[in-house]
Amino acid sequence: MIDVNNVIIAPMVTEKSKSLEAIGELTGKRTVKYVFKVHPKADKLMVKNALKDIYQVQADSVNIMVCIGKMKKFRNFPSRRPHWKKAIVTFKDGANLEFSKGV
Repeated sequence: MIDVNNVIIAPMVTEKSKSLEAIGELTGKRTVKYVFKVHPKADKLMVKNALKDIYQVQADSVNIMVCIGKMKKFRNFPSRRPHWKKAIVTFKDGANLEFSKGV
């Protein structure tokens, strides 16, 4: 069993994830989406419970995708980067998470 503090590895702050955060404002709904890098063995319920414990917010839905590691070469020897999981979390109440305050 994975510890709740180890389920969410880091929030992902990219241009695409920032556009997902603002999509609710454009459509007139109060939905907000955030993107997190999660543990490779985590599932949707684990991510929901971790968000409830860490950020004290209730997630409406969680979508998880597995990102396959790329093939790279190091000194002409092929190797593969590790696979990782990404979770897209939707909040209906317009929750505002302050994880990028100091950035």
